[in-house]
Amino acid sequence: MSAANADAPSVVATIKPIHSIAAAVMEGVGEPEIIIDGAASPHGFALKPSQAALIQGADVVFWVGPSLSASLAKPIEAIAADAVEVELMDAKGIDLLPYREGANFDAHDHDHDDHEEHADHDDHDHEKHEEHAEHDHDEHDHEKHADHDDHDHEKHEEHAEHDHDEHDHEKHADHDEHDHEEHAGHSDHEGHDHAGGMDPHIWLNPDNGIAIAAAMAETLSEVDPDNAATYRENAAAFAERIEALEGDLAETLAPAKGKNFVVFHDAYHYFEHHFDTEASGAITLTPETVASASRVAEIKDQMSDLNVTCVFQEPQFDAKLVDVVLEGTDARKGTLDPLGTELENGPDLYPNLLTSMSQSLADCLSGQS
Repeated sequence: MSAANADAPSVVATIKPIHSIAAAVMEGVGEPEIIIDGAASPHGFALKPSQAALIQGADVVFWVGPSLSASLAKPIEAIAADAVEVELMDAKGIDLLPYREGANFDAHDHDHDDHEEHADHDDHDHEKHEEHAEHDHDEHDHEKHADHDDHDHEKHEEHAEHDHDEHDHEKHADHDEHDHEEHAGHSDHEGHDHAGGMDPHIWLNPDNGIAIAAAMAETLSEVDPDNAATYRENAAAFAERIEALEGDLAETLAPAKGKNFVVFHDAYHYFEHHFDTEASGAITLTPETVASASRVAEIKDQMSDLNVTCVFQEPQFDAKLVDVVLEGTDARKGTLDPLGTELENGPDLYPNLLTSMSQSLADCLSGQS
């Protein structure tokens, strides 16, 4: 990559994959800075003074949003007050998916119709969201939300008022506007709020990666109009590269089709869904919290019932829990890294990340690891 132009905007990205996409879009103009580098996890991240200084001096800050990095929400708001802050979960063209609940991902989570029911993010199905938001008391609503013999009026008022409890329908939300308050609701939980919230690991869908690049190009073109043509050309070249790569990824993943596997935490839904290779469950939903004994037992039962082939650990977190889950089974252990921890930063990291994940899945599930 060329050295940064003295007149290039100061751009900060929070995590390695987002930094990589920004580097691809900025190539030939400048280089973005990164906040969460190496093996650091965005979940519960503690900002250092040097990193705060990067944010303070930024013209543009690209981040996924508080549902991934809750600890950065206040610093970005406070010390990047003069910067253009882009929350990429809100970006145009981003296909959002809901979190899956429980240790075992139910069969309906694998069904494409169910994803359309939760959120048809291509068409932004307003009728379904309005059904959740307004809770119309028609026959369909009675079937979906309430058996009036079992649920009292207080619960209906709870839904109608959108209280912030485990049935927080505000988190199912209007995905056209991607309400900032919806995402801010995650911040109380240092990363993940699974009560109906949307999964923030958006970059693991290659189509979302392309949408992120396009959003970055438009933002940078507004901030730095002299280089607008370069940003847009770079985003178009990035899109072509990723679209060409997708065929290779699908071919690599072919041996993984129909094989059951368990992931460390529910970080891969976008990748799995895009390539129709879905996990059977996750050891933990919140990586900062140690899974309970009952959850581990539930996963082990699931592994036995479904003849799980592989359990995937992550380099950001202790693998001891994975070893406990594997004990007494014939399943293999693999590694999936959603951040590209060991990959070199730069425009090549993002495609290399997708390639590495595909190969890791295929190797473990086909018995080559």
